[in-house]
Amino acid sequence: MAGSRIDVALVVIDVVDFLDTLRGSVGERSLMLKDVTSVRVVAYFPCQLSTETGSDRDVPAGWNVTDGLDDLALQPYGQRLLDELLGSMPRPTMEISGGQEILRVAEQEIEASLLPTTASGAWQVLSVRVSLWNVDCGLLCVTYQLPDGIVSGDGDVVDEVAPPVQRMVPAVTRLLRAILPAPAGADEVFVLWANTTFAVRVDPDCDPARRRAIAEEFTPDGVDCTPDGARDGVLRVGSHTTAVVNDFGSRRALLLARLTGVHHVCWAAALRYDAVLSAELSQIDPGRADLSMSALEDQAKRILRGYHRIRLFRLGYSSVEAHLDAAGGTVWNALEQQWKFRLVLTTLDERLDFVRTLHQQLVGRLQDRRSRLLNELVLGFTFLNIFAIVLAALTFVALPSLDVGLLASVIGLVMLLVNLSAYLAFRRQINDPGRTPRASARP
Repeated sequence: MAGSRIDVALVVIDVVDFLDTLRGSVGERSLMLKDVTSVRVVAYFPCQLSTETGSDRDVPAGWNVTDGLDDLALQPYGQRLLDELLGSMPRPTMEISGGQEILRVAEQEIEASLLPTTASGAWQVLSVRVSLWNVDCGLLCVTYQLPDGIVSGDGDVVDEVAPPVQRMVPAVTRLLRAILPAPAGADEVFVLWANTTFAVRVDPDCDPARRRAIAEEFTPDGVDCTPDGARDGVLRVGSHTTAVVNDFGSRRALLLARLTGVHHVCWAAALRYDAVLSAELSQIDPGRADLSMSALEDQAKRILRGYHRIRLFRLGYSSVEAHLDAAGGTVWNALEQQWKFRLVLTTLDERLDFVRTLHQQLVGRLQDRRSRLLNELVLGFTFLNIFAIVLAALTFVALPSLDVGLLASVIGLVMLLVNLSAYLAFRRQINDPGRTPRASARP
């Protein structure tokens, strides 16, 4: 009886300790989030474009042609050098931006999923930007002002924001297909995924340690990528990104939002090119006996075009880091490492090399087959010429004797058989030069 009472007392003590710990953690979280004055979220929707919908299409009404590298935090270069870098880096070629009117298709109402309302209140659309990039992909960015009560509740902010953003994907796909209609027979525009960047504004008196704790609260699976010497913000990169700043318009907040968008586009481009190479691989069958040179030539043209675009993309991406300033380089490296983008690029390079090598081997095999056929034709005409010469020589023998004529006919027939036998022997050797006579079974 006494033992059971002791067990019950221990259980009660454990429950009290757990509640105290939970109350303390909630209290610390509430105290920490009191420094948060406002929260915004940037929702990214990278999309794949058809070839005809890419950067070479005509500029639609209302769109602007972009000729700068504003999405990249480059070093303070002169304008001439910046102009030279335009063609070698991933960048938007045209865009349309504005408010929530961009989300409206024709005269229809904006779909409800693009104007979400959660337990904390309704989200407000602050800005919308749709951009087409020179890597056959596009990006829709929607910036929302989250309701003030989203950080005052007991729930997790990220858990409250993530589901509505994911539910936007079908509506965003319909929106982009209306804005960017694909020509007949082309691949439809479709959204690849949705992701977010949180911009958290705090009181200017908030100390750096608490800023880092707030950033970790929003991105617990990330790493700190705050540039050295930064006093006006803390940046963190994980499965999504967070900027804790004094002002939403600060350079740190814009830096993280823009470079995150660039990486989304590069990820989308890498996956698109990888899918193109996979489709080419599915059409290459080394065991096919009906290979034709015309089909391989058509495929070679496609592979060459793909190789050209993929290598341009790879070289452009690799050149970005060398031209970024110190702050941009820190954020760029953190995004690349946390999202494991180098592994994606390595896979893309290996697949590209495999497609080229396999196709070259198939072309070489078909050329060998054609060479053997040509050799057979040359060999056949050679022996026919020899027989024709011998036959012509015999016909010039103008002897009336029947025996001589019969002898000439026999010689001609023998020469035909000899030529035919020699042709078959040489043909066999040409078609299978490595063949050796079968060894006799007897010793």
